[in-house]
Amino acid sequence: MSMTSRKITAVPLAFVLLLTACGKSGGGDAVQQPTETQTAPAEIIFYGGSTQPQDFFDRQYGELLYKKFPQHTIKYIQMPAGTIQEATTKLLTEGQRFDIFYNNIGIFENTLFSTGLQYDMTELMKNHNVDLSRLEQESIQAMKQFSAGKTYGVPVTDMKFVLFYNKDIFDKFGVAYPKDGMTWDEAIALGKKLSRTEDGVQYVGLSTSPSQFISQNQLSIPLVNHQTDQPTIYSNAGWRKLFDALFVQPMQDAGVRSKLESTKTIPNNDAFVNKQDLAMYAYNIAIYISPSLIPAMQKFNWDMVTMPVFPEAPGVGSQTTPFYFGLTNMAKEKDAAMEVLKFMISDEYQSWVSRRGFIPTLMTDETKKEYGKETVFPDKNYAALFRYKNAPIPPSADYTFSVNNVYAGTALPIATGVKDMNTAFREAEELANKQIEEFKRNRGK
Repeated sequence: MSMTSRKITAVPLAFVLLLTACGKSGGGDAVQQPTETQTAPAEIIFYGGSTQPQDFFDRQYGELLYKKFPQHTIKYIQMPAGTIQEATTKLLTEGQRFDIFYNNIGIFENTLFSTGLQYDMTELMKNHNVDLSRLEQESIQAMKQFSAGKTYGVPVTDMKFVLFYNKDIFDKFGVAYPKDGMTWDEAIALGKKLSRTEDGVQYVGLSTSPSQFISQNQLSIPLVNHQTDQPTIYSNAGWRKLFDALFVQPMQDAGVRSKLESTKTIPNNDAFVNKQDLAMYAYNIAIYISPSLIPAMQKFNWDMVTMPVFPEAPGVGSQTTPFYFGLTNMAKEKDAAMEVLKFMISDEYQSWVSRRGFIPTLMTDETKKEYGKETVFPDKNYAALFRYKNAPIPPSADYTFSVNNVYAGTALPIATGVKDMNTAFREAEELANKQIEEFKRNRGK
């Protein structure tokens, strides 16, 4: 375990003026005044169940907090070894306090609930005039769903899908680049022009990550019917449409199927970022803001366009993956922690995270305009991230991740023709039911 604190005692006036100058929100909203930081000095400890080192937390979240709250000592706990449940339990057993917990949807609430650390911030937020109506509402509704109407977390940053493409591959074969606003049929047809073998390399035109795509699907199909606790993969026809678009039609080329059989995987991050034999890749923004992937992304010419859409859901992108921050019930100085959290959804802070490539949850003209300016890729088609509305996030449960993995496991046998869709989905339904029952048994122990 590593815990590091940062305490800044002075803020240059020019820096303050620069940051506070850009606070106008979209649609003619009034400029939000900077958060007052008059709470008494406090120690505020962040823990996100992350193995990332201190400098990653600083770059992603901490640096502006240190400057904005010089009276506070803000600390970060790096997660020890093990699963997040194991590591968090270990910290609690050792008597470690953390005031603000954060992670993406699914992990966030499951960790809080399994450790009993959830804290309803509703009244505290009223006392501090925290306005959630300004934020992206799909994330707020999803939070209300898993909190049973309470407020256990506030979405601060987000992830969403776009369609990445490798310009070098398109140039190599003389094919026009993809455009914003494509349908899946158009993207599939374009991908087929690029699924070919050249100089001993089998190129794939279009692919995605099964586990990511399924969990963030554009049609908002829940993995499980939460009235009945039954898997939906066999009963909901939407899954057939999704799998056909991503794991059947793009993989019809004989050379592509042979490649899949050889590699035993659907072309993924490695194919797009490292091997660079994948022309178009539907995925979330993690691939160009992750420190481990940035060096490889700098070695080829890439860009992005909007996520292709289905006719029955025009103008709808993927579901998002919001990162929630919430006070825990062990928070020592709750008023001070709430002022910090309030600042994290202010115009100033949201513009700051947007410049660094993290999608803001405060969607104003200013935050969208600032997006990506301080990344190593400042000139990409980032407008594609904001063109479509987000797909609603359906309810989830503590067993959703396990069920998602079962569904994702059907992609390869379907893509290679080893199993037809009906057979694969029926087997997945049976396995998912077993996973759900096992979770219920373990939960009852």
